Amino acid sequence: MNAAEGVFVRYVGLRFLIRFIGILALFVVVIQMLNLLSNSREILAAKGAGWDSLTKYVLLHSPQVVAQFTPFAALLAVVVTLSTLNMSNEITVMRAAGMSVHRVLFPIGCVCAGIALFHFAFNETVAVGAERRLAYWKANDYATDLPPDSGTRTNVRLVHNGEYIYAGSAARVDKGVWLNNLTISKLTPEGLIDGETEARAARYQNGKWRLFDVRSFDVATLKVTRTASADWPEGVDPEILFALSFNPDQTSLRELWRKIVELREEGADARSATTSFLSRFSKPMATLAMPLLGAIAGFGVGRQGNQLQRAVVGGALGFSYFVGENMMLALGKLGVAPAMLGAFFPFSLFMVVGFSILLAMES
Repeated sequence: MNAAEGVFVRYVGLRFLIRFIGILALFVVVIQMLNLLSNSREILAAKGAGWDSLTKYVLLHSPQVVAQFTPFAALLAVVVTLSTLNMSNEITVMRAAGMSVHRVLFPIGCVCAGIALFHFAFNETVAVGAERRLAYWKANDYATDLPPDSGTRTNVRLVHNGEYIYAGSAARVDKGVWLNNLTISKLTPEGLIDGETEARAARYQNGKWRLFDVRSFDVATLKVTRTASADWPEGVDPEILFALSFNPDQTSLRELWRKIVELREEGADARSATTSFLSRFSKPMATLAMPLLGAIAGFGVGRQGNQLQRAVVGGALGFSYFVGENMMLALGKLGVAPAMLGAFFPFSLFMVVGFSILLAMES
């Protein structure tokens, strides 16, 4: 790389980076303002809440916004940077000097690679923990004197041994497990509810479950019975309960992989967790495809007056990537598509599309 090319790389790369930071900051500010408008009343309703609670909410929610919108901010920064360079005829000069389309996009691609690495590291070291603490805080109504989370699960929902189980919360206490607001729905082979049992609480200790303040309903007889306590002989194993009810988005990569191994050893369905594990790599990689999808915004004859159209097409290509990514991840988590396909198919497909566009523009 000669001196002139070095100046070009720094010039284009810096302009793109500045726009990326500005757009991402704008996303964070706007979304945080909207979230505070909708949640501030609940946050301040807690006893002793004040400006410190609002500040805590912003600090815990901002990492999620940054991790979620980093690829989209990169797409918009690519479109804006290339559009302004084209409208000022700078790309025309570069092309006249013998630079290929790939060479013009090289500095943007380098910055996007750095952004992808930052995205992955930031998500694993900051965003995951912040999302877990925010979910725990929200589940406890934004209490100001909340003790540290000790592995509590909230809104537990799972199907096990022909039963649909819902619990408001699950926590480990005194070498046992405590469930609150438990509902157990017995399912027929056709998936219909055959009976339902509600309990104010349930405790697992010494290898068995005990339900408290129990209300049972039998569909066949339409009879409701109430008892102070009862056994739950078909109860789910606590380790399986915690393994099946964990939130992959709030779990570190190492812990997530350990949960996947546990699910497979127990013979449980691990497809959703595996798809979530692979998506932790595919989502940051989305930034690498943005220069290819947004490149159409920067190449063309400016006097044709279709700059806005090319910018819209570039943005639409990037937006379609995110739609396809979310759809394939959903299919992977439901088990309709293999986990690897659900996580990486959109990235592979749009990389091929992007390189095809580049080759067409090059020719």
